[in-house]
Amino acid sequence: MNTIAPRNSAKWQPSQTVFPQQPAGATLQNTAKSPLIVSLLGLYVFLLTSRALDISRLALLHIPMILLVCLAIGMLAKGDLKYALRSRVTVALLAFNFWVCVCFPFSRWRGGSLPFVIASIESLLVYLLIVQLVRTLRDWRRIAKAYALGALGAAILSFFFGQSIEGRVSVVAGSLADPNEFALRLVLGLPFWWYLASQSGAIGKIVSFLLTAPILVSFARAGSRSALLALMTLLVMMFFFVNIKQKALMCVLAVVALVAGIAFLPPYLKVRFTTLFATHDSAHLTQEERERLGGDIGSSEGREMLLWQGIRMTGEHPLLGIGPGVFADVAWNERKALSGVGGGLLVSHNTYTQFSSELGIPGFLFFVIALFLSVKHALQDYRNTRGHDPVLARSSLYVFVCFIGLTVGIFFLSVGYTMLLAVMFGLASSLHETIKSETAGLTAAAGEARPELLDGPIPQPAGRPAELPRTRKNRLNGRRVRFGRFAGTERSSSRPPLH
Repeated sequence: MNTIAPRNSAKWQPSQTVFPQQPAGATLQNTAKSPLIVSLLGLYVFLLTSRALDISRLALLHIPMILLVCLAIGMLAKGDLKYALRSRVTVALLAFNFWVCVCFPFSRWRGGSLPFVIASIESLLVYLLIVQLVRTLRDWRRIAKAYALGALGAAILSFFFGQSIEGRVSVVAGSLADPNEFALRLVLGLPFWWYLASQSGAIGKIVSFLLTAPILVSFARAGSRSALLALMTLLVMMFFFVNIKQKALMCVLAVVALVAGIAFLPPYLKVRFTTLFATHDSAHLTQEERERLGGDIGSSEGREMLLWQGIRMTGEHPLLGIGPGVFADVAWNERKALSGVGGGLLVSHNTYTQFSSELGIPGFLFFVIALFLSVKHALQDYRNTRGHDPVLARSSLYVFVCFIGLTVGIFFLSVGYTMLLAVMFGLASSLHETIKSETAGLTAAAGEARPELLDGPIPQPAGRPAELPRTRKNRLNGRRVRFGRFAGTERSSSRPPLH
């Protein structure tokens, strides 16, 4: 455990630092080229994210399945199969999938649960592939770039192969045919484009930000209110971590986006988005658009009803749930029995209640633990690396804000057992393990260069105060300092700024 050496210690002075200074972007294990298997993994992640093969005749060739088999063979050939088990997220996801298999025999409809059990196991395999094969920051950057390109590819596909679902645009086929899931994937791709911009020069930054324009346009055309909430939460969280100039730039871009939306969005989508914040004015809409808007308001009320129905199912089946993936069928039967009208087959529209009602409280807890650990690790890595390696700090920061958006977005969507969660968890865990390896290498290098640092207590970064008496004033000051570290606003001469 780290302790603070006295300021008058002969072995440590505030001007000293634990880690040797690294050039921008230079970390250990970051000079070798990425192996071919990582490139194949990047291609697989791109295909999963963009769903480009869903609208192509090549879908008949089952290319993703072939890639998955090749990647699994490569993972086995790489060896060190216990590497992924170092992550507590892996343990939580293994427990989650074990519980899915336990709940399957007790499902209310085993035939309906079987495809979701298979999808959950496949998702776990994709997660393990990412964690096992990604070992360096260069490899992780390649996978993050593949995800960003996948989001861009999905946005571009919506322009050429889009379909209008009650005035909202999505991809014509596949899992992205749902405008809400389509919009959420676009939102989660934005932080990775910002990360790529942070790793580029002036021209690269301009190109990266310009390439987010199609993503934002497609997002607006999807008309997803849940994705809008995820985007707003993501941006607000990002706002706390940037400097004053970047805060001003974010405000300017937000105003520009708002003006562009008012100027170019169809009237129906503008009113649809405003139903989140205020009563709607539909006087200028056509009769068809008024009917759609009424359906949107009814949809919000219906989701609230589904939320309470999911909570009630959780209370009635707290241990094993009703079975993986059968919420829609069981909920329809319950509505039919109570009112005589079952309505449509509606999913829970909430990933949290989806897991709690279908897998019981244990399955819900395993998922929440994996989600919490991913957020915690990303934030801790940012705080631990920002003082000596801005490259690692930026990657952790963008993963952190991405997961904050994800936790909000899945509150309004049923995306359990899907590859989306597997890829996101894989990116977070592989980055955490990579940073642990990078930091361990830097610590060893510092110990070899200055062996005296390995004697006695491990010194803290420069500028951190010694322990003070536990008075009320010192506790308040300590909270201010901790919040500054959390938001990245503390001033330290030894910490380079994040750009």
